[in-house]
Amino acid sequence: MKKELIRKEFFKLKLKGHSYNQCRKILSIKYNYEITNRTLKRWMSRLDNEDEWDLRDKSRKPKIIHYKINSKIEKKVIELRNKTGYGANKIACFVKEISDTSIRRILEKKKLTNHPKRKKKRNKYIRWERKHPNSLWQIDHSDQKVDGKWVVSVIDDCSRKSLAFVPVNRVTTNVVIKILDDLIKIYGKPKQILSDNGSAYGLKSKHSKFDRKLKRRGIEHIRSAVHSPTTCGKVERLFQTFKQEFKFCNNDLDLFRMRYNHFRPHTSLNNKTPDEIYNDFSLLF
Repeated sequence: MKKELIRKEFFKLKLKGHSYNQCRKILSIKYNYEITNRTLKRWMSRLDNEDEWDLRDKSRKPKIIHYKINSKIEKKVIELRNKTGYGANKIACFVKEISDTSIRRILEKKKLTNHPKRKKKRNKYIRWERKHPNSLWQIDHSDQKVDGKWVVSVIDDCSRKSLAFVPVNRVTTNVVIKILDDLIKIYGKPKQILSDNGSAYGLKSKHSKFDRKLKRRGIEHIRSAVHSPTTCGKVERLFQTFKQEFKFCNNDLDLFRMRYNHFRPHTSLNNKTPDEIYNDFSLLF
């Protein structure tokens, strides 16, 4: 007889006012079920303390079951990591057979993780983005040289599409404006451009050479707040990705930008690529 039925009978007997000894004897005679008073008291305590007890024993099955991962899938994960430098979340977009948790476990086992296990405490900030492509471009340049040159980056705020990743000898207003003019010929004109307060972007002056040139082109210049790196967060994040993944692109800037725009899934875009969002017809209006 199932134990939950024995328990049900015991609780009925207790409701009728029987003592533990009486309950034990009745269960023994009626169901040939031997039990101690201590166990009966434990059942009673559990009934009092658990709101939704179904009278069954707790399962001894482990809450987390680590299934053995197919060697072919593991090999696929490792190959993707070695070729792309992607972490578990992005690899999961290409390897559908297992979860990102299982992928992370494979990477940790093979010591292929991008970051140490200990997570840094992040400051909370509000994420914002434009609803339409070419509403706002963010511009910035690298803090370190690449093959002896600085890199100027322009990114579309809505789609995160990398519009330019240009190596230059010097970052000046004229150089930056030339890059923007070339981009306008290809992608059209943005309504606004967001930059930091660097000298090439006119420092804090609203009447700088950079501001005048943008105004002449019908573009509004927006500056980031001082000591607020998250304002230009998308272009800053692109440079972080560049530092992590450039070596997986044969140190080729054009290949990195192509892969970033057309191949690499973006977490903030529901794992779509920047190019998919930029060319999404529904976002044009």
